[in-house]
Amino acid sequence: MGRKKLHFKLKPDWMFSQPIDFEYNKYTLLDYIQKCERSFDDFKIYPDFVEVSLHLANLQSLMKERTLLLTNKKFEHPDDEILVKELYPKIVTGLTEKEFGEIEKTIMYSGNKLLDTFNIGKSIWSIVHDSTNINIKKNKKNVNLGRGFIYFPIKETRKVLIWEYTLKKIKGDTKMYMDIIWEGDPQGIKIFDICLEKNSWKDNEVEKLTLFEATTNNKFPMEETMIPMIKRKVVGYILQSVPIKELAHFDISKLIF
Repeated sequence: MGRKKLHFKLKPDWMFSQPIDFEYNKYTLLDYIQKCERSFDDFKIYPDFVEVSLHLANLQSLMKERTLLLTNKKFEHPDDEILVKELYPKIVTGLTEKEFGEIEKTIMYSGNKLLDTFNIGKSIWSIVHDSTNINIKKNKKNVNLGRGFIYFPIKETRKVLIWEYTLKKIKGDTKMYMDIIWEGDPQGIKIFDICLEKNSWKDNEVEKLTLFEATTNNKFPMEETMIPMIKRKVVGYILQSVPIKELAHFDISKLIF
């Protein structure tokens, strides 16, 4: 099944859409913030957290250098981060004195509004981070292999989700990919046995791969919150557990959290 294409809720150049007018921009921003806060109220962190961060960065860039930060990045997952090198600057030109005055008022008004929204997202991120636990259940010594398995038990339904994860180096950066390989009630079957049967690799090294268990004491949205946090927790564990020289092949130090 193809992944749904993700779009910005508010384009990075939103305040330059015609008409360039402070009142119009103000209500555009307030509508956007309401949408973000509704997502945060439902504990949906991504993609809004990343997008709000970009809008804040744009305000600073516009104030200091009259430059917009834009990106052509193709987003594959709700939690895809935007790397600095994926941004390109566009100097703002061609505005009349009146239009620039409207932009200045928009920037001054937007700063605190977007910062408040960012802080709401950050506080929810912290709650989810502190509520999510990662433990290694098998092959702890092999976390440096760059792939393995993660399972997530859902106690209310006795259902278990199992992913295989891979660290991939793409254009000089390392990303973690999680692909679901099984979900259901194990009915007494060992989780690692399910991993061995259902994985897509089918090679001799599979039995050596690490098995992580992810748990939480709360119920959070899966795609927008739980999976992104599991990724970050697992990568954080790997970074703390494996000497950097052993991770050089995967260049994990370039991961953005």
